Amino acid sequence: MAYRFLPHTADLIVELEAPTIEGLFVEATTVSRSLLAGDTPVAGVEQRQISLSATSAEELILRFVREIFTEFQLDTFVPAALEQLSITETGASVLLSGERFDPARHEPQPEVKAVTRHQLVVEETANGWRAVMVLDL
Repeated sequence: MAYRFLPHTADLIVELEAPTIEGLFVEATTVSRSLLAGDTPVAGVEQRQISLSATSAEELILRFVREIFTEFQLDTFVPAALEQLSITETGASVLLSGERFDPARHEPQPEVKAVTRHQLVVEETANGWRAVMVLDL
């Protein structure tokens, strides 16, 4: 299992695990899709380029997930897959494929109001990389 939801009193905590930092971005895309459209299929018919500035892995993952939810709030874009990723010391460039939310085909989900810094962890472990994020519902 690459991601799992952890119990929390009011919000949702998600833990991601991957063998590489790049894998964390893939898992973040997967869990975001799930939180936006449930288990329904999402087609990769549109592309979105995301440019991120950050000097730490924590800030990079946080900004990436926030940007996914911003794309959904502004344009109902739901990611299907991470197509390209380039990480540098000062940020990342990400190309996502996906489509706009279609209520006739996609499962509406509870709204994620914010991806918070509270209890945010992004760390390299003996098995790869791990991230923990709290989502405000």
